[in-house]
Amino acid sequence: RFYERREIKDAIAYLRAVINPDDSVSIRRILNVPKRGLGDRAEAMLAAHAERERISFGAAVDDHENVLGLATRSMANVRGFAELISGLRELADSGATPAEVLDAALDRSGYLAELRASSDPQDASRVENLAELHAVAAEFTAAEPDGDLGDFLERVALVADADQIPENDDGRGMITLMTVHTAKGLEFPVVFVTGLEDGTFPHQRSLADSAELAEERRLAYVALTRARERLYLTRAAVRTTFGLPNEFPASRFLADVPTELVHYERAEASSATLRGGSFVGGAIGSGTGRRGSRGPSRPVQRTTRGESAPSFGSATPRADVPSLDVGDRVTHDAYGMGRVVALENTGNNAVAKIDFGESGTKRLLLRYSPVTKL
Repeated sequence: RFYERREIKDAIAYLRAVINPDDSVSIRRILNVPKRGLGDRAEAMLAAHAERERISFGAAVDDHENVLGLATRSMANVRGFAELISGLRELADSGATPAEVLDAALDRSGYLAELRASSDPQDASRVENLAELHAVAAEFTAAEPDGDLGDFLERVALVADADQIPENDDGRGMITLMTVHTAKGLEFPVVFVTGLEDGTFPHQRSLADSAELAEERRLAYVALTRARERLYLTRAAVRTTFGLPNEFPASRFLADVPTELVHYERAEASSATLRGGSFVGGAIGSGTGRRGSRGPSRPVQRTTRGESAPSFGSATPRADVPSLDVGDRVTHDAYGMGRVVALENTGNNAVAKIDFGESGTKRLLLRYSPVTKL
């Protein structure tokens, strides 16, 4: 349940405090998160002042100069917190998107820096969850350009309520989202395993540690064997993290799946800005980890277009001409994902004939083509 996670609740509390100065529950939650020297005693002094003056807890924070019994150091820390929320409120009022306000809250408060500085793997997961929340906020703005922070929080409240759907769906059909750890011991007719890129699954931190990589491989086995009938393995060629696009190679775990069990699904060629982003899908036979009986993968039938002279993708030759074999899967900056169907010549004169699906079959002089082997 995504919105039940501690870090997500903290981030949402910051946003609610920005929108509603009188949201005492949210403000009290984040008063000392991350730690800023405002413990139980300081919170009690502020609460007493709010009760005495018959104002909200947020108003008491703003009126910190008049709070009785508040130590000098605590006074300075409350002032810093009040200025933080005030600055975020000004940012939201200036027309900033929900994602921009979220980023500012996590950065200015030091919340994100504290998680990133931690060596605890759980904190690394929390950073990833906050990145997902950022993506949700960005998608909201893309869908509703006129929506403000208040509208976004209303949407979040609706989705959070949906997270409370009971596990028993009475046969009506339901998609269940869970981590691999949570899925241990469970089985489903159809399973989607997402994020199969080196740096995501396996996690970036495990790539340089053989023991951690072995643990990630074990988890991958657990994930793949949750499917009784059909298993889909997906990856992103480009993944956006905190607003920045990052390219990741396919997960090394995909190479462990027997090729005779895999049927690749290929999306239409994507734009150059996505650098060939598409999805790798697979359907693996029944069973729990044993080889299935689906037989060889079925090639996608395409109409071959007429032969042409090899295409030059760039006037500047590349220093490293990729070494390809027939059957290799590749990506092209403009045409997306494809499969090598024929090769001519070698070295700097190498030409590859590549089936790019909806974009047709192209003959490319590799020395001048933005082709990457998957």
